[in-house]
Amino acid sequence: MPLDQVDVDQDFPNEKNMGFFDHINELRSRLLKIAYILLISTILAFTVVEYIFDWVVMSPFQPDFWGYQFFCKAGRTFMGNDVLCWDPPKLSMQSMQVQGQFISAFKISLVTGLVASFPLIINQLWLFVKPALSKKEVKRTRRSLFVVSLLFFIGVFFAYFLLVPVATNFLLSYTLSDEITNIITISSVTGFVSFMSLATGLVFELPVLIYILASIGFVSSGFLKKYWRYAAVFVFLIAGIATPSPDVFSQLLLGFPLMSLYVLGIFIAKRVEKRKEKALNDEE
Repeated sequence: MPLDQVDVDQDFPNEKNMGFFDHINELRSRLLKIAYILLISTILAFTVVEYIFDWVVMSPFQPDFWGYQFFCKAGRTFMGNDVLCWDPPKLSMQSMQVQGQFISAFKISLVTGLVASFPLIINQLWLFVKPALSKKEVKRTRRSLFVVSLLFFIGVFFAYFLLVPVATNFLLSYTLSDEITNIITISSVTGFVSFMSLATGLVFELPVLIYILASIGFVSSGFLKKYWRYAAVFVFLIAGIATPSPDVFSQLLLGFPLMSLYVLGIFIAKRVEKRKEKALNDEE
């Protein structure tokens, strides 16, 4: 379509006449709002941090946790035995620093606030790029905001209910020598649960990343198909980083869903290509 036939106001109704420093100010404003959102959610979480610690952080270390029951039922159903039925070793924690318990409480509150406010944070980032989008792109990306948050929460819950119990059982059961006594600190427990949950939530955004890269023409469905073997190595490497546990089972437990998301990303990239081709044909 010739440039003189493009109705900029109609195609880009949210566009603002902004210079470089205007964009910097807008970005600063959005980042400031994100900081306020995170601060408020962290303060709210801190008011009930004792309950979060008892009912959320410590639940994966209890024998009646849902994840242990799931693996036990799965083992009995598919393997016909109790090989996947296990109870986590008893956990006795210590605080090795004067400020140890307060720092752990702050860490729990911060992670809880981040997870709870994730959709609001994503919305602020979307509002920053919205003025540069056309009407069709605004509608399309507005619908995808729900998918972004959904994938993140699925990843967090997947790690919390499945990965953490597996890694916990392996790490607390492993002994290098009978002469060594484990001294578990509250900081290591909160950091372990928080890092694994957040890292898995972020890596579950793989289809969104592929969608963005395909939209800007950086990758294609053919490229993703051609190099899937290299992608598999990279995916399981990421799974090893996101699961700070040397046992293969927990890495496979995360690696296979990530490979499924990679395959989903191939179909997404193919759909993006068809949409681009259709738009090109309509312009001609």
